[in-house]
Amino acid sequence: MNTQKQKTPFPIVRKYLIGDSTYIVQATVKKHATEDAVCKVRRLILNDLKKERIKQ
Repeated sequence: MNTQKQKTPFPIVRKYLIGDSTYIVQATVKKHATEDAVCKVRRLILNDLKKERIKQ
């Protein structure tokens, strides 16, 4: 009989300062994730840069 409680992972919060922008990233681990945190942050930053280029 398994009496262990399932642990809920606590989110990991990191603050990144890149250029003049500050990014606050809250990460949790999911079993079926398709990308890791590094890939996601990179994608978010690239999307943000694309939006800035369109505005100009």
